[in-house]
Amino acid sequence: MQVRSKARKNRNYLFEMLENYNNREHVDTSNENITIEHIFPRNPHDDWNTNLSSEDYFSFKEKYLNTIGNLTLSGNNGALSNKSFIDKKQMNIDGNEQGYNYSRLWLNTYLKSLESWTVTNYEERQNLIYERFLKIWEYPDVAISENEDSDEQNIFDAESPRNKKLEYFIFENTKIEEDTIARMYFYIIKNLYERNSQLLIENQNILKITRNATDFRADQLITNGWYIESNIDSNSKFSILKKLLALYELEDELLIKYSSGTDNDSEPSRFMVRKKYWHQLLPLLENTSLFSNVNPTKDHWLSTGAGIAGISYTFGVSKTYVRIELSILHSSKETNKKYFKNLYKNKEIIEQKFGGALEWEELPDNKMSRIKIEEKNVSISNDSDWEIMNNFLVCNLPKFEKAFEPFIKNLK
Repeated sequence: MQVRSKARKNRNYLFEMLENYNNREHVDTSNENITIEHIFPRNPHDDWNTNLSSEDYFSFKEKYLNTIGNLTLSGNNGALSNKSFIDKKQMNIDGNEQGYNYSRLWLNTYLKSLESWTVTNYEERQNLIYERFLKIWEYPDVAISENEDSDEQNIFDAESPRNKKLEYFIFENTKIEEDTIARMYFYIIKNLYERNSQLLIENQNILKITRNATDFRADQLITNGWYIESNIDSNSKFSILKKLLALYELEDELLIKYSSGTDNDSEPSRFMVRKKYWHQLLPLLENTSLFSNVNPTKDHWLSTGAGIAGISYTFGVSKTYVRIELSILHSSKETNKKYFKNLYKNKEIIEQKFGGALEWEELPDNKMSRIKIEEKNVSISNDSDWEIMNNFLVCNLPKFEKAFEPFIKNLK
């Protein structure tokens, strides 16, 4: 079982789950002092050649070096280094107890019982880890049936988008009903900019992004005066998105579903409907200066800053809901979660000021967090629902802003 994860986070997740399964005393394997350690080292000391048979030495060197049976976790990787197995096991320099014998980690428990590290012992440890793996990720005893989302694919697994339309895409657990590759492309890049603008701007070899619209044949404004080229084919858009998602370590966060229907010339009207909706809504907003400098767009969302980097007030509309959301989208996941937790400490006061319950979504597996209120069973496609949607947004936005404003200022 080779450890060849697409992203570092998947590798760390594997070791965290193996270490903490049925462990009442949780071990924080993300601690920077705990690192992955090769039992048989990558650059072994001469003692390994002496203590092992030539067959075992060759097997470790050429076959098993980077497999999970030869890997463990240690807070003393630098001290253990390329030393012999016995030294790694017994090391106790200056009473600092660096060796496996002194480790509290489950991954080192079996190593304490050994006097040597041979292929036979390796295979036994590999089996122990394999059995633990099957207990953690037990195959569910469920019946699998066909459903409408069965064609959802990770963008890295999807076939070429040429001459295809989307039914929707899902980015970081947010489902977006868009039918064009281009709108998805602009949405993802805007979100990546908001997460870490410096990372995006510094990687011009992946995506050219500048403040000069004339640098492009067909410029597209992304955010804050930054432009990209829009006149590229769908395959190129997919290629760029894949490289950017890998750069941001978000490879697992974009799912797409191609439309199974035929092209419909009237379908682009959904974008005009959205722009028309925002155009009629914005003049109705009162008792707030939010969105006063925001123009209507073809997107299903509309955002404005909340006075602190990474936090914005967002309207959202779809075929099933209308929403007001406080979006926490700082480039740092740690900062996002800190902001959310600080706001959540004042949940009771904020909801009292607002005058009702809010939905608090930390989204621990995602970088972003959000706090929202929704009106369901309304559709942007049905203009007879617009009055209900307008009343919801106009009435709740000032209360939403006043409830959060003093607590957002304290985050600085």
